[in-house]
Amino acid sequence: MLDRRTLLGAAAILAAAPAHAAKFDFAKTVDIYRAYTRMRGGGDGKMGRWWYTGNVWLQAGDRIAERVLTIDGFSFQRLTMQPDGSMIQLMSEAGYFKDLKTGAIANSWVNPLNGETCKPRHYKSSQTIVATPDGGLKGDEGGRMSARDFKGQIGPAAINGERVWIDENFATKFIIPKREGLDPKEDIGDFLAAASLATFTAKLADVENDALDFAPCELHFQTMNGWLPWMRMGRVPGAQSWQLYGHKVRDISSIPGPLRARFEKDYPGWLEKPGI
Repeated sequence: MLDRRTLLGAAAILAAAPAHAAKFDFAKTVDIYRAYTRMRGGGDGKMGRWWYTGNVWLQAGDRIAERVLTIDGFSFQRLTMQPDGSMIQLMSEAGYFKDLKTGAIANSWVNPLNGETCKPRHYKSSQTIVATPDGGLKGDEGGRMSARDFKGQIGPAAINGERVWIDENFATKFIIPKREGLDPKEDIGDFLAAASLATFTAKLADVENDALDFAPCELHFQTMNGWLPWMRMGRVPGAQSWQLYGHKVRDISSIPGPLRARFEKDYPGWLEKPGI
């Protein structure tokens, strides 16, 4: 006969276990993808929404790196599993470069590395990434990415205690459109070599609990890039790096008021219908 202590212990174990648990074998690529749809998106085929912020660092020649701008942004993600074990990831995002001292959106900025007055080109972009069953990635951003020079993967997963981490890393070249009469200060060459290094982390119990309609998740993101043309660094040896962090949110009400107002002014309707 089971005594009262044994019954209470069993009840506690059951209460702690996630309801409707979806067990993932993180040694399998397909299960990493399935878990990833819960972490980065809203689940298979459902929308995920992300707020993020962070810094822009520049490093030229033998000078030490310097933090020069901040970034505020928001992105939408929709990840969908395919019958063959691949995953399609659609993203729509927008963000603004901000003055390091005032925190205002920087429509004009003096580059401290060269003293040049620059006009930051704030961004709004859409991206499609296909994660293949063998663990590889294929990417496209409106024809701007070089299909030949694209490599990356999602995973592996790392688990420690109650948390799981999954990387999404890729390196590519962005094609720079040719322009007549290009200012040498904005001439960085035919391509911008870039690496996107993102890590997502969540509680394993939340990821496994498919009864939850929202699995909280956090983001840590870095880039390894050449200069953006508007930084007016030309062909000077060096690099820029973004250092971003953020979290998944339930809806657009989590966007800070000034940032949301700027989105609505610049991209009417985008927050309600991001197009993915």
